[in-house]
Amino acid sequence: MNFRQIEAFNAVMAVGTTTRAAELLGVSQPAISRLIKQLEKATQLTLFERINGRLVPTFEGSLFHKEVDRSFLVLERLKMVAADIRNHGSGNLRIAALPALGFSLIPFLISRFMQENQARISISMESANSDAVRDLVAAGQFDVGFAAEEIDSTGVMAEQYAMPPAVCVMPVGHRLAERTVIEARDIVGEPFVSLSRTDRARQRIDAMFERVGGERNIVAETHYALSICHFVQHGLGIGLVNPYCLHAISTDSLAVRPFLPRITFRTMMIFPPQRPITGLTQSFRELAQKHSTSFLLDTLNRFDTLKTDEAKQAFGLLQEPGPWIRNPMR
Repeated sequence: MNFRQIEAFNAVMAVGTTTRAAELLGVSQPAISRLIKQLEKATQLTLFERINGRLVPTFEGSLFHKEVDRSFLVLERLKMVAADIRNHGSGNLRIAALPALGFSLIPFLISRFMQENQARISISMESANSDAVRDLVAAGQFDVGFAAEEIDSTGVMAEQYAMPPAVCVMPVGHRLAERTVIEARDIVGEPFVSLSRTDRARQRIDAMFERVGGERNIVAETHYALSICHFVQHGLGIGLVNPYCLHAISTDSLAVRPFLPRITFRTMMIFPPQRPITGLTQSFRELAQKHSTSFLLDTLNRFDTLKTDEAKQAFGLLQEPGPWIRNPMR
């Protein structure tokens, strides 16, 4: 079996006839037929039935083509990578992130990264839930990912990244907005917009309210912290969110206060296994570590969240990125 045979087979499957396949590949029709026969002999599969002079794919041929099609997608990806390197000099950096960071911190980091790098580079970013981010990075489809720490980190290299405490978001003018710190007992019975039941942070929040003996009046649930903010903007209730998402919110539409007892949104930076962290990936990692704390504090200051000593004490000190959680690499 060789590539030329596979190429001929794929062309026939794509265009339907040996004549059109020959035109597509720039060879003769007999050459296509010969390559197909050689492939059938090599695989010991009957790939086509000959009906009225036409090649009709068999069930075996269709199954085989699914794998061939995947292989050609990989080849196309390699062509794109080569084009990226050729056209942009330093190649392509692929980043995946959970939405709380993907709609706020990551675009900021990418902008800074592009400004600080002299060489032309291409960056692609995907925002997805943490489990999907882990799978994308583990499969080597992305160079770096940002995911909730609760995911299974098997199969990836992982280090602690950001661990911000939850903040309470309220409509501007809400009676609780007069307070500098919101406590769990303050929002018992209040209309509450919650993370979805499947969210692991939601489960920790539920456990905390069980411990303090209070029940929330949950009026809506959503997967995304940014959606909670939008619901709150429209007066549906109040909520607890990862403060990184606030960068995308207008400061005149929400009141933001520290929350006690402290609930943290633990985030990891993850990398593909069996691959050194070098070049663009290492540069982006260093930049992400450098700006994670200052970015969040700037965002909170825009909302006057930490304007009193009481608020600062309740929010606490932000933990710097690191250390490695598994598979250490320096």
